[in-house]
Amino acid sequence: MALFGIGKTNSYLGIDIGAAGIKLVEFHEQGGRAKLHTYAYSERATSDLSLNLLDDVAGTSAAIKAMIKKSKATAVKAVTGLPISSVFSSVLSVPKLADKEQKGAIEVQARKIISIPLEELILDSKVITSPELLKAKGPDALKNIQVLLTAAPKNLVAKYLAIFRAAGLELASLETEAFALIRSLVGKDKSTLMIIDVGALRTSVLVVVGGIPYLSRSIDVGGLKLTKAAAAALGVPDEEAESMKNDFQSMGAVAENGIPPVFEPLVNQIVAEVNFSLKLFSGLDTQISADKTAAPPKTVEKVILTGGGSLLPNLDVFLSQKLNLRVYRGDPWARVLYPDDVRPLLDEIGPRFSVAVGLAMREFES
Repeated sequence: MALFGIGKTNSYLGIDIGAAGIKLVEFHEQGGRAKLHTYAYSERATSDLSLNLLDDVAGTSAAIKAMIKKSKATAVKAVTGLPISSVFSSVLSVPKLADKEQKGAIEVQARKIISIPLEELILDSKVITSPELLKAKGPDALKNIQVLLTAAPKNLVAKYLAIFRAAGLELASLETEAFALIRSLVGKDKSTLMIIDVGALRTSVLVVVGGIPYLSRSIDVGGLKLTKAAAAALGVPDEEAESMKNDFQSMGAVAENGIPPVFEPLVNQIVAEVNFSLKLFSGLDTQISADKTAAPPKTVEKVILTGGGSLLPNLDVFLSQKLNLRVYRGDPWARVLYPDDVRPLLDEIGPRFSVAVGLAMREFES
């Protein structure tokens, strides 16, 4: 779901501007599938992560231009994503009305649940009630329908527009990272699942039903806090701790659950947020079943782990034990064609590229 539209072209640059740096991907079409043309990324020092790249239009746009030049990317249109933590997203139940009246009903509901004035936001909505239920007539006809509402601050959108304009690119679409993650990691899988995206500063949790993000939350725990915990425990600078974080042999004792004790308090915060999200989703499931606006979602069947912080060894095993769910690292390249000899490198950088890959794949949606 995009906050503004997109037209057909040969390819797009998927550009993810994150706290840890910028990731860029370009695909070309081959036999109806996305084929990797080029990619690039920039990494930031641990000490710089608190500085928001969106506030530095000149520096960020210059970095993007340099990445395009170095990677020999050819596309002039780009797709980028808004962070989950910066976007309001909710599933609403609204009366089934004509289009113009429907928009008004959605805005009425939005004013009740969003504290920011709607005049300061860009709103986008998508009906997610299944076509089969929408076609029902007579006593089975729906009185209400389900709508996925997304709202983004206008001043945030303006920052992205300024950066891409300064980089000499046409920003063809601006969507939420949630849909990019679903595109790259879930594809056409219609099961009920969860995505845990462990970024540099925050961890985002998504519950996905039939390819739709029914629930999205984020907490202030990410790779940087893990690094700082390691630095404090080992008495080393943050930069050194960052390089040691993914090498448990250099950190000494490892608990039976597979991760060093120094990381447990932080990872347990992620576990608590996941359990809270599951509880919230259970309540949403009950509400959906009661008003019959959609087929009742099933319980979460599996968890996909991604993001740079997910590279922490044994994190998938630890979470699986704590949540009693199947947890595995997602592969954003699974639906992409690429030369066999680059696979080892793609495996190494994959978790960091899930959003950028999903953004660039937008052209190849069926």
